[in-house]
Amino acid sequence: MLTPRHLLNSVLAAALLVWAGSLQAQPPTSHTPPQMAVYRWAAQPANTDAYSQWIGKPVWAEDFLPTEKWDALYWPNWLLGPWSEWVSAKEGRRLIVSVPLLPGSWDCSGPQDGIDAKKPVSLEAGAKGEYNKHFEALAHKLVEAKLGNTILRLGWEFNGGWYNWRAGGQEKAFAGYFGQIVKTMRAVPGAEKLKFCWNPAQAWLQFPAENAYPGDDVVDYVGLDLYDQSWDKDTYPFPKDATPEEILARQKKTWNEVIYDGNHGLKFWRDFAVKHKKPFCLPEWGLCKREDTHGGMDNPYFIEQMHAFIMDPANNVAFHCYFDVQAPDGGHQLSPGLKGDEKIFFPQSAAKYRELFGSQKNSK
Repeated sequence: MLTPRHLLNSVLAAALLVWAGSLQAQPPTSHTPPQMAVYRWAAQPANTDAYSQWIGKPVWAEDFLPTEKWDALYWPNWLLGPWSEWVSAKEGRRLIVSVPLLPGSWDCSGPQDGIDAKKPVSLEAGAKGEYNKHFEALAHKLVEAKLGNTILRLGWEFNGGWYNWRAGGQEKAFAGYFGQIVKTMRAVPGAEKLKFCWNPAQAWLQFPAENAYPGDDVVDYVGLDLYDQSWDKDTYPFPKDATPEEILARQKKTWNEVIYDGNHGLKFWRDFAVKHKKPFCLPEWGLCKREDTHGGMDNPYFIEQMHAFIMDPANNVAFHCYFDVQAPDGGHQLSPGLKGDEKIFFPQSAAKYRELFGSQKNSK
């Protein structure tokens, strides 16, 4: 005979079974595929459209604001004008802009002309709010150009030593300056939809980049710039007369031990983004042909691994931008360019990229 207590437990158990069954019957949560973007040189919407046609999908665009002087930061009409027209021409388009934090030469002696010419610049001054007026002006300019939903990469690759805003030994100043900029720009009417990406470069480099994290309140995306390159032993360069098998073995070793699971590699930064509950992104990534031969060259394996990572919902990748140019410091280009006749150094990888990331019509 069931006691009142046993009866209650039976009813509760049955209710739990019904509830669990209803959960199982629900369709899985949908996952929005990461947005594709591309960098195809400064102020070149036509190049971006050609790339979009090549891949068979709509893409966002990426560009870089000038670094020579403060004035160039917020009066680049030659750059923002074409992008304003491009973004407004079709729904769903968006611009990603790389924003320099300190203008002028590498020694931080300041811009040579324009506003505050010859006046030294520093992260410390930025952290005190001394440059807020420049970023307020930039926010107004973006709103005026109908680019109020732009994603801004403030002081990208700050953990390397190649930009004026390099943060080695100045981690707190960089973080403070980043926060000053975000709060200043967000306060401008119409700029509420601006998003801010905190964006180190791959590997450990000058210092542990997480030491310059400005805080969850001023970061919208955690980003990472990543290329198929390595200086670790038995990776790149390839030995002379290496067989295809030997080359592939080194490419796999580079992915596993350097790019993905290396010191401050892709896995580290994915976990960092998860810890801070931020979407992850790859504002620059690509294959690499370097003069010093430390690039992985034509590497379809790298493309396959990047595709698997980017498309895995567990990694929460919001967007990724292929750096589709032959840059002065290395070649990365996959597409044939505006007229379809530009030289490609990675034919196997280009085919694999188009197969995996492109539309069905391009994968045939």
